[in-house]
Amino acid sequence: MNLEDLKERKRQTGMNNGEIARLSGIPLSTVNKIFSGATKNPRYATLLAIEEALATGDRLPFTYNTLTEEPMLVRDAAVPYAYRARRYQGEDIEALSESARAELINGVLYALAAPSRMHQWLVSELLYRVKGHIRERKGSCQAYTAPFDVRLFGDDSTVVQPDLLVVCHRERLTDQGCCGAPDWIVEVVSPGNSSYDYFTKLLQYQKAGVREYWIVDSMERKVSVMNFENPALTRQYSYEEEIPSGVLEGFSVRLAEVEEGF
Repeated sequence: MNLEDLKERKRQTGMNNGEIARLSGIPLSTVNKIFSGATKNPRYATLLAIEEALATGDRLPFTYNTLTEEPMLVRDAAVPYAYRARRYQGEDIEALSESARAELINGVLYALAAPSRMHQWLVSELLYRVKGHIRERKGSCQAYTAPFDVRLFGDDSTVVQPDLLVVCHRERLTDQGCCGAPDWIVEVVSPGNSSYDYFTKLLQYQKAGVREYWIVDSMERKVSVMNFENPALTRQYSYEEEIPSGVLEGFSVRLAEVEEGF
């Protein structure tokens, strides 16, 4: 939606600039400049926040970053927020700045809150161990961490950013990320958004052809391992148990050891 579309939507709703500012989290002075034309090239994320306010009439979980002059998620917003105004595409993900990190599933855009320090510790330590194992075995697989765009079905319908992913089909890797399903995905759940990882993303990963999916729950100190190739290997592990990978031969890890240095 461009500025002219926003102006027309504003006229249809009868909302004034003050109401738009309150709902979008954008300062009133900025909203005034945008609709008056004083701001010639508004940031995409700013227009997106205004669009959502006009479309839903709901208060969005955004605050305004005065340094970047962009709307951003409130840091303690644990649950990803599903935009409802329209169907989105991969280009919407690319247009958003890092201050509004997001994923796209079946045309629904989910804004992601900033991860915790424990979350980042677990992801970075797991990446270190996975990469070390691949190098030691002279393997051909590659491992990456978010932010890293994965077009699960090879198109713009679903674009996700797994916490950790391993790709063994190298032809799926592009300059923009991964086009197709990774072989192994690890997600570290955050308080309040476990259903997003346990259900929403699990179904998409299985449908796309991900071979194995781990969900690391640092609050419960457990790891749910879903082996989609061999369901008999699907089970739940505690942090104290040795957890084998069904994708990387010979690789296993104890999460209790991973968190020791935290």
